[in-house]
Amino acid sequence: MNVEPRVGAEGASGWGRGGALLPRYALYGDSSGSTVDFIHVERLRDRSEVFDWSIDAHTHAGLHQVVLLLSGDVRAELDVDSHVLIAPAVIAIPAGVVHAFEFEPGSSGFILAVPEGQLEGSPIEVWLRSRLFAAVVTLSLRDDDTLVDRLESLATEILREQETVDIGRVATIEWLTWTVLVLLARESDRFHETRGGVVGSDLFGDFQSQLEDHFAEHWRVGRYAKALHISESSLNRVCRAVAGATAFQLITRRLEIEARRRLTYSTVPIHRIARDLGFADPSYFARFFRSQSGVSPREFRARHQPAVTSPRPSSSGT
Repeated sequence: MNVEPRVGAEGASGWGRGGALLPRYALYGDSSGSTVDFIHVERLRDRSEVFDWSIDAHTHAGLHQVVLLLSGDVRAELDVDSHVLIAPAVIAIPAGVVHAFEFEPGSSGFILAVPEGQLEGSPIEVWLRSRLFAAVVTLSLRDDDTLVDRLESLATEILREQETVDIGRVATIEWLTWTVLVLLARESDRFHETRGGVVGSDLFGDFQSQLEDHFAEHWRVGRYAKALHISESSLNRVCRAVAGATAFQLITRRLEIEARRRLTYSTVPIHRIARDLGFADPSYFARFFRSQSGVSPREFRARHQPAVTSPRPSSSGT
């Protein structure tokens, strides 16, 4: 997967100022550095076909993304994990997650971008975040044709409203989007239920949200438990039920994922990555990373850092 260097573009790529190999787009391929602070929907082929159905590794600036795949299949690289999904399926991607796609040519569906702030202030904000945007969610919809039809209809209506100038357009787009998110969150709930992890999944979502905010501060398990108003043993019980791992293992895993991101997609010196991730001593960071990955940060970067080339739009691209 090739990426376009965007060194020194504050807020447009990577992490902070300079050293970024990983593009951070408002919408994929947009090199303006602008942000999107409104809901946006487009047909999957509108952008994917321009790039020969191959979307290189990137992140989005303050945007959650929902991919509704109605036909075809996709190989999705989501942070350090790979997924192959066959339509109909959904991928919900939290803001900041590194992702790349290889779609089967001719695939159809919709891409929905939702600003992080769009969820704020709702009485079901925590529930939606925990089900869809606390971590990557992939869902197969092959057993529910009715849900697929509803989602396709709603996405089509959002697109139609987006292209009009009618009174109430913005409010209608928001209502339709909320409906899409609620339907998907319900489906995510059913998925957890079939996996036996529904008990405590609310708390697990809250824990994941806290983890996103504080992993670089190296909070201990007890501090997360205190913030959630539960005991350490209760937090560990919830984490095992939902994720099959202890809270400490999930905290460590989140820190490792962020280290892998920055070693792969930035040219920032390793000692600065260590500092930014809360390690006062670079040698301690090196020991931590080796204990998790089996290699030193320097060795990992040498093996995984991508070639510095530009995205590959087809002749019809813009």
